Amino acid sequence: MTDDARFRWIVATMAVRPRDRILEIGPGSSASIACLASALNGGHYVGIDRSATAIDRATKRHAALVASGRVRLVQAGLEELSAGSVVGGIDFGAASFDKVLAINVNLFWTRSPAAELAVIRELLVPGGTLTLCYGYGGPEAAPSGPKPPGDKLTRYLAASGFTARTVGAGDLFGVVATAE
Repeated sequence: MTDDARFRWIVATMAVRPRDRILEIGPGSSASIACLASALNGGHYVGIDRSATAIDRATKRHAALVASGRVRLVQAGLEELSAGSVVGGIDFGAASFDKVLAINVNLFWTRSPAAELAVIRELLVPGGTLTLCYGYGGPEAAPSGPKPPGDKLTRYLAASGFTARTVGAGDLFGVVATAE
């Protein structure tokens, strides 16, 4: 399945380690949740999505992972999070996450996300990574169309205190940024 190959590529690109604490922004109810959770052993996954419908679907689709405690899903926008905030019963303290991921979340690709990047920097451990991916096909698929310009995003990331590099395979394009 394309989604499985796509999400396996993203997990590999993120260099997920078993004890990582991962925050995914806007997962919907996608298979990314299960793919990321399966790479963890002692770590945990938190998914935030603005859509109550998406969180409800994800909770049902991934009920066993939620019940296990390895996956937590919260209806929230990124702007609601800050060090010390408690949203949906989760304490989003400073340096709460090793890795942050967003797949096809347009706010990062269509405008300067300075405010959102400030929140992410606050939530990441020193040296933590932010992975922003774009694409719907797998790493073996032919590109399905134009991708957003990565150079503009890497400039935004640099201005917000991240070192970034671009990655890609098949129909997937991404930027991996490390908090300086």
